[in-house]
Amino acid sequence: MYAALRTKQGSRPGGIALHLVVLGAFVALSAVMTFPLVAGLGDHVLGAPMPGDSFYYLFLLRWFREAVFGGRALSQLFFNPNMFYPFGYNLALSETTLCNAIPALPLTILFGEVVAYNLVVLLSFALSGFGTYLLVLNHTHSYLGAFLSGLCFAFCPYRLSHLGAGHLPLMGTQWLPFLLLYLDKTIVERRLSKAAMAALFYALGALSSWYYAYMFGLATVIYVLVRGRPWRQYLWQQQFARCVLTFVLVGLVLVGPLVLPVTRVWKEGGRPQSLRYLDQFSASPLDFFYPNVMQPLWGAWLLERYAQNINENALYLGLVPLVLAVIALWRQDGRTRRAFAWLSLIFAVMALGTTLHWDNAPVYIAVPGWLERIFTTGVGFLTKRLALYPISSYSLRVAGAIYLPLPTLLLYLYLPFFSAMRVWARLGLITVFGVSVLAGYGLQRLHKRCNWQGISARFRARGLVVTIAVFCLVILEFAAFPYALGTCSVQARPVDYWLAGQDGDFAIMEFPITKAMTGRSLYMMRTHGKKISFGYGTFFPRAFNEQREVLESFPDKESIALLKTWGVRYVLVGARSYGAAWPQLEKDLSAASGLRHALTLDDLPIYVGDRLLHFLPGTERAFIVDRTYVYEVL
Repeated sequence: MYAALRTKQGSRPGGIALHLVVLGAFVALSAVMTFPLVAGLGDHVLGAPMPGDSFYYLFLLRWFREAVFGGRALSQLFFNPNMFYPFGYNLALSETTLCNAIPALPLTILFGEVVAYNLVVLLSFALSGFGTYLLVLNHTHSYLGAFLSGLCFAFCPYRLSHLGAGHLPLMGTQWLPFLLLYLDKTIVERRLSKAAMAALFYALGALSSWYYAYMFGLATVIYVLVRGRPWRQYLWQQQFARCVLTFVLVGLVLVGPLVLPVTRVWKEGGRPQSLRYLDQFSASPLDFFYPNVMQPLWGAWLLERYAQNINENALYLGLVPLVLAVIALWRQDGRTRRAFAWLSLIFAVMALGTTLHWDNAPVYIAVPGWLERIFTTGVGFLTKRLALYPISSYSLRVAGAIYLPLPTLLLYLYLPFFSAMRVWARLGLITVFGVSVLAGYGLQRLHKRCNWQGISARFRARGLVVTIAVFCLVILEFAAFPYALGTCSVQARPVDYWLAGQDGDFAIMEFPITKAMTGRSLYMMRTHGKKISFGYGTFFPRAFNEQREVLESFPDKESIALLKTWGVRYVLVGARSYGAAWPQLEKDLSAASGLRHALTLDDLPIYVGDRLLHFLPGTERAFIVDRTYVYEVL
């Protein structure tokens, strides 16, 4: 069996039957590595109800089903008039992730949005592994090396952490290996069909997440420039120029119709004005090397010692993949190896964000006061006066110390559309992918050095044991099952069932606003069917933002009057979400004119199995079984 999985360097990859076996293996591994997802396929999602986006994407899948079969015009497909009522909400202010939503549509029709969401997630794991396997097999002709690369990429902590955060768009990593596979074929074969396929996979990634539109685009340019050397032989050819034109035209046809409307809508959401705000989404160099905190044996112990942002900064590359990547690159100068090495390095630097971080905070170096003032003035001039996308840098100023700006700051200030991104740590995905690919090269090189054909059965047995150990160690390093961030039951609250029984056409509002602006509160529209004067998304409508300060003053007269003009009949107030501030707020509610207490209902517990989130500050809302006070606006 072991010999059947190996081919000599230079031989052609095997047939479709073997590929299907490998794909089936990745499907089975996906079910195991994400357990208990398959056990609750129809009524649970992985991760906490909040913070997280899973309930938002459940809402989105259901919305597309109802909009398509409800006879809505195409121009109204992305506009929901009952969110942020009375203003409505353009869904393009958030990720619409069409390359997840459209394939999920038949599943949503047949089985409902929860099954559709979970199956799309599972498929993304299997295809991420399978695509990486095909890419590495194309270069190395080593089945074991290719399978190892797929294993490393599909189940890396980046993917498993974003799974728990409900970041469905970011699960669309499966298109990256297919993109680079066909880019490589385009460079070598210079065929227009290969360029068109590369553009198709780029478009699928871009329409999964707008982050990937930019990241995959940058990765394409870097890969082609490094892999295409010597340029005179590969790139400075008329046929290759036709391939580039084909790639651009196909990409524009597939992605272009959505880019311009989305960029116009994004302007409504505004841009960050503070460098401190942008800087908080930077990764630390430690994030690439700090072991997987979701690991069931030692993860909790590690997280207590380094409070890593599980949702965004889980970029661990893996000890085994790193060692194998070093073996792949050691005294080797292949163009493909070099291309993946450069991709890994460049995107690692970009993922470090706008300034150097360590232990979740910017690094400051003490300097004389005069030097700090010169530095602050210079950076301020650079970020305000000279920038294409100005931003204030003074929010990071510390007297007598300077921070260390990184290249991403310049990219944000001067590279077109780069300012549309803000979570820089996500750029580390390409680094994780590059190291995963190189790990396959490393295993293939080890096998080649062992010269399996010319050694004794005893040493071949030892080689088999070592290979099995490598695979087991990778699974051990990346394991997160049973899923470390718990599971959440998809069910309505008692208050939602009560609202569903209230007659009339009216809107509701929830407080505190931080609780209202969550995917779960939005998704409950499915149960109660009422309009909501809040919502959830990446950006909020400008008209809503302009009234945010008034809403925050609830329950004063001005806020109640505003709610009345919006057609709000009932206000839901989460007592436990207010914490220590609740006793005083309860007195204010009793004294407020224009409100009448209708009833009080306790939520049901829906979240179980967490091993990690309770260690982190700011996640308390995920564990609250709230007590909801319902007030009628008179």
